[in-house]
Formats: sequence, C-alpha cells, structure tokens
Amino acid sequence: MRDRMREERGAALIVALLITLVVMLLSTLVIEQSIHNTQAAGYDRSRLTSVNAAEAGLDHYFNYLGTTSIDLLSTTATTRNLGSDPGTSGFTATPTFYADTAGLDPWDEEVPFTVSNYPKSVKIVSTGTTNGKVDRTMETFIVLSPVYGGLTGAIVANSDTVFGNNFTINGNNGNDGDVYVVDGDFSNPNGLEQIKGNIYVKNGTATIGTSLHLYGTVWASGAVTIGHPQADIDVDAKSGASSVTVTSGNVDGDAYYCTGSPPGSNVQGQKFPQCLGPPPVGSFPQITFNEALWTAEGFSIQTFSGSGDTPCINARNYVEGSAAGTFQGGAGVPVGSTGVVVRITATCTYEVSNNKTITVGKNLAIVTDGGIKLEQRSNWNGSGDATIHFISAWPSSASPSCPTQDVYLGNKTNFNSAVRVFVYSPCTATMLNNNSAFQGQVVGNTVVIGNLFNMTYKPIQVPGAQIVGFNQDIAYIREIQTPVPPA
Repeated sequence: MRDRMREERGAALIVALLITLVVMLLSTLVIEQSIHNTQAAGYDRSRLTSVNAAEAGLDHYFNYLGTTSIDLLSTTATTRNLGSDPGTSGFTATPTFYADTAGLDPWDEEVPFTVSNYPKSVKIVSTGTTNGKVDRTMETFIVLSPVYGGLTGAIVANSDTVFGNNFTINGNNGNDGDVYVVDGDFSNPNGLEQIKGNIYVKNGTATIGTSLHLYGTVWASGAVTIGHPQADIDVDAKSGASSVTVTSGNVDGDAYYCTGSPPGSNVQGQKFPQCLGPPPVGSFPQITFNEALWTAEGFSIQTFSGSGDTPCINARNYVEGSAAGTFQGGAGVPVGSTGVVVRITATCTYEVSNNKTITVGKNLAIVTDGGIKLEQRSNWNGSGDATIHFISAWPSSASPSCPTQDVYLGNKTNFNSAVRVFVYSPCTATMLNNNSAFQGQVVGNTVVIGNLFNMTYKPIQVPGAQIVGFNQDIAYIREIQTPVPPA
C-alpha cells in the first residue's frame, strides 16, 4: 500500500486536465471578448448609421423648406426608410414652426400658412434608427425668410441672355447671387464679370466665352461650353440633357454630362455621365397689380389716371414733391402705412426730373401700366430700411406691350446703401447703373446689364406674390438626447 501511495503514475493526466481546463477557460474568455468586440463594433456601426439617418432627416427638411410653396407647407412629422446594408435605417423628422425669429412663439397649428402670414423660424428634431433600435437624434434651428414671385435670384430673365460688359453681382448670404434664364440661352462673349452665385438655364444652352469668375455652378438643360483661358467655375459644370465641353478655362468641381465624351483635364473633379435634367427653375413670374394685396401689406395707394403724359407727370410731381399731399420723402405717407404705391393706370412713361434727389423715408412702389425711364441724373437716398419697387405690371387680360413697358435705369441713376430696389418688366429691364450701392433684384423678360454695373442681391417681397420656398439661416446643428416616448 505504501508503495502504491508513493507511485506518481497518473499525475501527468491530472496536470494535463488542469492545463486543458485553463486553456479552455482562456479560449472561452477570448471567444467572449471577440463576440463582445464584434457586438460593440456592430453597435458602433449602428450608432453611426443612426446618426447619419438623423442627419438625412435634417437634409430632407433643408430641401423641403427651400422648394415647397406656402400652400403646401406641412407641420406634420416626416418618416422615411433608407437603404443601409447590412441593416435598414430610417428617420422621423418633426418640425416645430414659430411665429418669431427667436423660436419663442410657437405657431398655432389651427392657423393656415398664407403669403402674408408665414412662419419666421422652425426647429427640426430628427431621430434616426437602425434595425428598429439604436436611436440617435439631431436637432437644428433655422430662421426663415420667404422667397416670392416664383423665383429667387439676383437676375431673372425669360429670353436669350447675353452679358457683354464688365460687372459684378454679389450674393446676399454667401454665394447666392444667382442668375436665372427661364427660357432661352445664356452667353457672355466678352467682358470681365464676377457672379457670386450660380447660373441656371432652364430651357437652353450656356456658353462662357470670356473672363467670367463664377463662384458657384453653371447648370443648363442644353450644352455647356466653356472656352476662355480666364474663365473660372468654382463649383460644377452640368448639362441636364446634352454635353459639357471645356476647351480652356477651369472647372474646380465636377462635370455632369448626358451625351458626348467627358471633358478633359480642365475639369479638376470627377466626370459623371449622368442626365440630370433641367435645373430647378420655375416659370417666369407674371406680376400683376392687386390693390387689396398691397394694402394688406400696409401700403396706401395713390392712383394717377388720365390720358397722354399727364398721369406720369402728376405721379412724378407726387414722388418728388415736398408740399402737403405729396410723398415728401416719406413724411407724406399716411399714418399707419408702411409705404405708398404710386399707381399709374396709363401707358405713359414715368420719368424723373433732372438732377433730382429723392429721399425714400418709407417704402415706395411705382407700379405702372406703361414704362419707367430714369435717364436724367437722380439720387434715391433711403432712410432706414426702405425699399423701392419699379414695376411695369403684367396686364391682367392681355399680353405685355413692348417696348412700351420697358424699365430703364440709366447710368446717372444712383441709390445709396440704405435703400433696396426691385425692378420688374414684362419686356426689357435695362440696368446701366454703375453705383456700387445698388441692392435688390432685377426681373425682366429680357435683361440688359451695362458696363461697370455692380449690384448686391437682396431678396425683396412683392405683395401678393406666392411664397415658393424659404431661404434658411441655420443657427445650429447638434445632437441631443433621444426623446423618450410618453408612457
């Protein structure tokens, strides 16, 4: 018995079993750690996918607010599913509109949105979800400013547009001094131009044949041709249904072409063979005169009727006058009114007296059935944040009478920095003004820009025009704690 107890046979088996147990425990630990790491990586991927989905909800609303007319604007939440292998993701974005720009006065949802009663700001909360769980929530707050009249942009034309002089168009918020050509082609065969925005040609071609520095994108439904060594496109060149050709000059971004060969090395970015279709441009606005809509915006109406030149002469005397019963630089505007509409119901041409200074202490609109010709020297000096509308109204029951309804601002017409100007003609709008203080918009069936013209785009409301979207000033974008649904 003592000999057997001294024997060590079988000890190796016990040690081997103990080592096997230790190895098994270590292997189990490694496997569990691997599974944990895989799960953690998957969870992190889901979290990333969820936050991307939440951001997609914000992007959806940025586009929605920019392209939706006021009568279609909805206050309800939007839910979308997104493809995101190996799982699925989606977002629910909920807007909260406010009647003020600070986000302190929530919009009464029982009050409909109208052209004169619209939200001033909105908070959007977007919750992204992956595989039905792993919620992430993003929030943004946006101050809204309406886009009126069917189009936004610094220059809006409705026919072939040829720019052949030296001029500069500045943006309002960054590079948004856009040029829209609703119908017809765009070209600039000569000149030295800076456009701090985009060029959109809805139904024609775009040909850049001189020194143009475009701070945005050129996008035409037809062919886009760039052929000058000093032409510089900061973003993209796009043809919705034709080709993109860049023989000289430079495109810093990408090129999108529908037909033909890809452009060469003058395009610094990618070349995409995609048929994008025409740029997002609406129809040319037909701005008529509706007295009720102007008065709803706080304007009083001064009507000048008759035959011959008499209505235009009387209207000029009212605008330039300083006696009782005239505009008086704004002092003659009736109490409680924000401005006055000088309404000329004749087809005469409104002209200004030579070497005249007009103080614009309150808003002033000259709306005529004829033309406007500011050829003599005149200075229009705003006091405060005043606007001037020079409008030859679109006839309510007939076609425009051209050139009777031309609007012409000569190079002796000056505006100071405290006044904003809206110019509209259903015929030709000619801008020869070379004063760098010009701020506003120019809309005409044909738009002619003179040499050394310098303008800054400022969107201006035209009472009664439809709100077709909102410009957006984003205060912040941030992630917030995902809201807990009510029990």
